[in-house]
Amino acid sequence: MAVLPIHKYFIYNSDVCSVSEFTPSENEGGIYEVLRVVKGVPLFLEEHLERFYHSAEIAGKTIHFSQNQIKKLINLLISRNGVTAGNILVSCKINLKAYFIPHKYPSAEMYKNGVPCGILKAERQNPNAKVFQTSVREQANKLIQAKGFYEVLLVDHLGRITEGSRSNVFFVKNNTLITPPGNEVLLGITRKKTIALAKQLAIRFKEEDIYLDELEQYSATIITGTSPKVLPVSKVGFLTFDPKNEIIQKLIHAYDDLIRDYIKNYKQ
Repeated sequence: MAVLPIHKYFIYNSDVCSVSEFTPSENEGGIYEVLRVVKGVPLFLEEHLERFYHSAEIAGKTIHFSQNQIKKLINLLISRNGVTAGNILVSCKINLKAYFIPHKYPSAEMYKNGVPCGILKAERQNPNAKVFQTSVREQANKLIQAKGFYEVLLVDHLGRITEGSRSNVFFVKNNTLITPPGNEVLLGITRKKTIALAKQLAIRFKEEDIYLDELEQYSATIITGTSPKVLPVSKVGFLTFDPKNEIIQKLIHAYDDLIRDYIKNYKQ
C-alpha cells in the first residue's frame, strides 16, 4: 500500500528531492513512524525516533542513519516545505524516506461529543513494532468507510479489545483509567503520555485485559494517537459512552497543555 507525499519536497536517504521524483513503492513489512507537526515543531520527536529504532530491531531492519541525522533531516523537510502544521511519515524498508502525508484531525465538535467506533476481529503481528501491515489496515479502512466510524477497535481471538487500527484505547470504570497490557499493543507515544499524565493528575490507573463482552461495565472511553491526540468515544458498536466524563476531560486538557510546553521548550 503506497502512501503518497504532499507539498513540494521529500527526503530520500540524505537527499531533499522534489515530489515529482517520488516513486511509489510497496511498504508491507517496512517500519514507520507518523509525526505531527504543530507550529513548525515535530511533536515528541525524540520518542518517535526511539520507537523507530526499536521497531527496526524487532523487525530485523537496519537503519543506516543516526537518530541525530534523522532529526536534522526532518527539520530540514519542514523548513524546505515551509509547512507549520501537518503529519510526516518516516519509513524504512530498504531506504529511508520522510515526507508530509494527508491528514485529517478531529473537529472541536468531536472533542466535545465524542466519535463512534466499530469492532474488527483482527490481530497484528509483532504488536510492539510499528510495521506496515496492509491486510489489517485495509480491513479497517473498508469498515470505517462503509459504516461511518471514526475508528475501529481490534479484537483478538480471545475476545479481548487490544487497540485501534491506528490508535490506542483507554476505558474508565469506577473512576479508574484502564488500558490493555503493553505487551499486547503498539506502545503509542500518545498512550505513554496519557499514562504519565494520569499519574500526575492522581487518576487511578491500571493495565488489564478488556473483553468485548464486558464493555457495558465501562462508563467512558478514549482513543489516543498522533492525529486524534486524546479523543473521547461516544459509541462502540451499539454501546454508548460518556464523552464528558471528568477523567477524560482532565486528560484532554492536560495533553493540550503538554503540547504547548513541548513546543515552547523545543523552540528555545
